[in-house]
Amino acid sequence: MLLTLLSHQWKSFWRSRNAGKNLAVQIFMGFISLYLLLSALAIGFFLQKLIKELYPGQDISTVFCGFILYYFSFDILVRFLMQDLPTLSIQPYLIQNIRRSQLIRFLNVRSLFTILNLVPILLFVPFTLTNIAPVHGTLAATGFIISILALIVFNHFIVLFIKRKSIISSWWYVGFFLVIAAFITTDYFNLFSLSKLSASVFSRMLIHSWLAIIPLLMAVLAFINNYRFLLNNLFLEDIVAKGKKRVSSDYSFLNRFGTIGELIGVEIRLILRNKRPRSIVLMTVVFLFYGLIFYKQVYFEKEMFGMLLFGAIFITGLSISNYGQFLFAWQSSHFDGLMAGNLNIKAYIKSKFLLFTSVCTVVLLITSFYGLIDWRILLIQLAAYFYNVGIHTVLAIYLATYSYKGIDIGKKAAFNFQGIGAAQWIYSLIVFLIPILIYLPFSLLLNPWAGIVALGIIGLVSLLLQDWWVDLLSKEFMKRKHRILEGFREK
Repeated sequence: MLLTLLSHQWKSFWRSRNAGKNLAVQIFMGFISLYLLLSALAIGFFLQKLIKELYPGQDISTVFCGFILYYFSFDILVRFLMQDLPTLSIQPYLIQNIRRSQLIRFLNVRSLFTILNLVPILLFVPFTLTNIAPVHGTLAATGFIISILALIVFNHFIVLFIKRKSIISSWWYVGFFLVIAAFITTDYFNLFSLSKLSASVFSRMLIHSWLAIIPLLMAVLAFINNYRFLLNNLFLEDIVAKGKKRVSSDYSFLNRFGTIGELIGVEIRLILRNKRPRSIVLMTVVFLFYGLIFYKQVYFEKEMFGMLLFGAIFITGLSISNYGQFLFAWQSSHFDGLMAGNLNIKAYIKSKFLLFTSVCTVVLLITSFYGLIDWRILLIQLAAYFYNVGIHTVLAIYLATYSYKGIDIGKKAAFNFQGIGAAQWIYSLIVFLIPILIYLPFSLLLNPWAGIVALGIIGLVSLLLQDWWVDLLSKEFMKRKHRILEGFREK
């Protein structure tokens, strides 16, 4: 039965109406995947040389052991953002006389065919065979390889479980990112060292290879847990029977804003219920921690405020960039119905402004903890915030009126180029070019702080002129409304 179901998937791909288009996409993605796999393989063979250059005088095996848990922690995050749930592939079989256990085995086997499971094998196994086996023996190398394979399986099934639970309750998303945030923060401030833990665990495994049983047991438990969850929740009525009914989300606090609040509520429901916008939001949350990369004390010492400002604009405005580049296209599937109704266009545009401003404000408050690194970061982020809510939002809405490509919001966001056109590339360029053009003259003529203050003031003035912008953008939208509708109808 397993082979039969796999053969059906193969036939479904080749017999689909868009087989030619899908094949072209698959070939393109195949080249990218091949490049990544070959890169991982090359790093695996040259890892010893890299460790010697980066960590001179340190034991290669110990450094390597300290790197393993870092990799698999990052791997969990990447999988959460990129790994698909292979649930749609079994929908046609749910009404057939096929046992649940067979369908679940098919889902689990099919889900294993992913590049994310191959990369760590090509990265770690060559190093283990060429460096650990000659020094610590075949038994230690075998235990190491078993541990690596077990951690791959553990990450694979634990992420599938978390993502499936997140569909039932959004609090799993919140809990997942809170745990990730706690690990990143505690490690950055040296309250907890994942590297030391990893080095300690895997260095002992070099001596006591039987410890490979621990990750192996973790993999088995993750598989069993995922299997049981699917067995109990394969059909929708199984969830309903347990009282986990999905109810319509009601954001009553938005009612005070009238039509604008209703439109924002519709937008929030669209984001939470569909894969691509939800993935965009999740990636935005991850990028909030990029401040740990951008905000370095050395930039203050060398007065590299341009780098700090770029980081602040990137972090506080990424939610606008990610969502704004497809601003109207998110609703392309029902845009005809939206425009056919008695909709006030000014209220529609105003709702986009309010949504962007609200999200950007929340991001500013969340990222204020970077002030623990240096209080001046708060001032830089405030200037970047005013730029984003005052100027960036205007650019996002204006350039969205030139975007005529609809998108399928049910597909994942990673490596998805649907809906991306010239407007998106121009948008990405302009958004980061304008603050540079404002900052540089004041910075060169006066000082860096003058450039930052000038950017903040111009952004604040633009924010105060928001009603004027709404009138202007409403007229621009009406000019191209029918072209947008025509473009969104093309499938």
